[in-house]
Amino acid sequence: MNTSTCATTDPRQYSRMCRKRRRAKQLQRRRMIVALIALGLAFFLGYLSGCGMQRARNPQTISSTALAATVARVECNETTTPWTETEATEATQPPTEPVRYRDDIVSDGRLLSYELQEWMQDCCAYYGVPYALALAIAEVETHFDPDAVSSTNDYGLMQINKVNHEWLLEIGIDPTTHEGNIEAGVRIISGHLQTYGDVERALMAYNSGPTGARRLWDKGIFETKYSRKVMKAFEYWTSVLEG
Repeated sequence: MNTSTCATTDPRQYSRMCRKRRRAKQLQRRRMIVALIALGLAFFLGYLSGCGMQRARNPQTISSTALAATVARVECNETTTPWTETEATEATQPPTEPVRYRDDIVSDGRLLSYELQEWMQDCCAYYGVPYALALAIAEVETHFDPDAVSSTNDYGLMQINKVNHEWLLEIGIDPTTHEGNIEAGVRIISGHLQTYGDVERALMAYNSGPTGARRLWDKGIFETKYSRKVMKAFEYWTSVLEG
């Protein structure tokens, strides 16, 4: 994918950076899980402690069947229903968000990671790009390989050419990271969609650069092998996501 100017990035160094970032993210996720477990345990222990204190303040024994029936309906917080084991377990669980990843986002046997699926959706929502179109570009470019490096210095899942790295870094997007690469690709195709108002022309500009695409249009060429492949993939992913 072509477009603007940047310093050369060594493919081996790029791959090492990707592996290092993945290990850091995995460690961060483990720490978050441990913290959530500790928080849930602290909540549950606090609940049990509160129950013990309230019972200590009311030590009287039950002397009649009627009183026993009444007290049986009352727990520490004086609710009218018993606190079941299931409810106690649920209380220790943090609230969960709706799952936004799928197991069928696969190309050439490669699953797009759950983390990157969600990140791509966020980028598409922010830049106003159909999620199915971003998936189509990523599939045609790399078959969902986030560490891909081409012989023409195109990097990452969305194959961002090194000539674009400098200006992307200047606006705070690092195309050598998995997330930054996705955001760069989505941002670029978003700009082309706004400029040309046509998906196929936007794809030609994404692949050949605005100048290269304009030369083709001057010759009366308004679709290429690349744009046709992406459009076919776009149709496929639209059907998958809506199915």
